Amino acid sequence: MRSFLFIAILFSSMWASALDPSLTYATTPADYGLNYEEVTFKTSDNLNLKGWLFHPAEESYKMIILSDDGDGNMADLIEIATNFVSLGYNVLTYDYRGYGQSDAFNINPSFYIYTQFALDVNAAIDYVKKYHSKCRNVSLYGQGIGASLSLAIGATRCSEIFKIIADSPYSTLDDVQKAIKTATGTEVKLPLGFDKNQLEPMYALEAKGASLAGILIIYGKLDPIYNDDMVKKISKIRGSITSTYVVKESDHAATFTTNKDEYFKQIKAFM
Repeated sequence: MRSFLFIAILFSSMWASALDPSLTYATTPADYGLNYEEVTFKTSDNLNLKGWLFHPAEESYKMIILSDDGDGNMADLIEIATNFVSLGYNVLTYDYRGYGQSDAFNINPSFYIYTQFALDVNAAIDYVKKYHSKCRNVSLYGQGIGASLSLAIGATRCSEIFKIIADSPYSTLDDVQKAIKTATGTEVKLPLGFDKNQLEPMYALEAKGASLAGILIIYGKLDPIYNDDMVKKISKIRGSITSTYVVKESDHAATFTTNKDEYFKQIKAFM
């Protein structure tokens, strides 16, 4: 039974090793009657990104920005967003360029990540800082590539960021490329000439990040890509402020769904 589970996890990992944007939203916050507003903000290279800004029932000066894993679009984060709202946070979800209703961008699905996505994360932080300046406590949450971008950019902008939650991050792009090749036999393409402090958590955390209030790394125990070795590389850099939550019998696709109550119990304790 365990070997069957591992095969299923390995198969699911094959579908998470490259970008897969969706331009349409399967659901929207309006379908659930949630308290939110649609927002649009610009990147430094003048593209428009679409976002949903969720509000808690009572006024709050806490904000968290959610970054997706590159598979689908921000509609996949609605349930995650509502859980943060229940913790008293304003929540911003947004779509990378080429996703959802954000401006078009040519995405080759054989690529693992684009350097331009770092501009999108920075634009989300800039938007919150400019238009929601009362939210002095700004944290980041991400999954997959969104987790790694949150760690790298959050560390680089640590004077502006409170805490970071990274669900299934990579350490460096070389590491994740090798892990995907080993697990699936597929060699994903990587960007060239990029800023390591914007895309690679290991280098960004080594250079900066000391003023962060905390880092929580979440990963699936059975994940063949975002595995123990990769997480250890990241967590030891800022060990005094970093904690981990290991989801047993899970890969990166099921860290949340395996036990939703425990997932947010861990996050609530961390926040």
